[in-house]
Amino acid sequence: MERKLTAILCADVHGYSRLMGDDEEGTFRTLASHRRIIDSLIEQYHGRFVNSAV
Repeated sequence: MERKLTAILCADVHGYSRLMGDDEEGTFRTLASHRRIIDSLIEQYHGRFVNSAV
């Protein structure tokens, strides 16, 4: 049987509601920036993105 190393990332944004209330556009920009970084790492390591609540 072939084995593969697997990593699972589950992330939450602490204070999301407060951040959105304080600066919705800025929060979306920050989250998008972080998502681009994560997406590039997923691609670099031949991973796959499964789901997002946002």
